[in-house]
Amino acid sequence: MSIVDLEAIPQVALAFINDDHREEGRLLNELAEAVKGHEAGKVPVETVLHRFEALLAHTQEHFAREEEAMREVSFPPYPVHKGEHDRVIEEMESEETHFRETGDTGRLWSYVSQAVPTWFVGHIQSMDAITAQFVSVRKGPR
Repeated sequence: MSIVDLEAIPQVALAFINDDHREEGRLLNELAEAVKGHEAGKVPVETVLHRFEALLAHTQEHFAREEEAMREVSFPPYPVHKGEHDRVIEEMESEETHFRETGDTGRLWSYVSQAVPTWFVGHIQSMDAITAQFVSVRKGPR
C-alpha cells in the first residue's frame, strides 16, 4: 500500500533532507500497510505499534538533523521551523498513545492516510524548501 509516492516527493536543495524524506515516505507506507492489515485481522497490533515507533524515531532523527543545519547557519526563522517540528512530534506521540490505549484503527488510518501525507508535502514545499535553499547557499549542498 502506497500512501506516499516516493518518486513524487518534492526535492529540496540538500541531499540529506531528500534522503530523509524518502525514508519518511517509506516508513509511512509501511505503517499504512500495517494499519490496513490490522483492520483486516491479518497483522497483530504489535506490528502496527512497531512500525509507528519506527516512523516516530526516524522523524525525530530527521528533525534533529534539520535543526542542527539551521543552527549552524543561524537560520533566522529557526524558532518557527523548530516549533512546527515540536508540534508534529507531540501530535505523533499523541496519536500513538491514543491507538495504544483504544485500538482505534479508524482514527489511526485517517491520521496516517490523510493528515500526515498532506502535512508532509506541504511542509517540504514551504518550510523545508526555504530552509534547504538558505543552508545550501551558506554552506553548499551536502
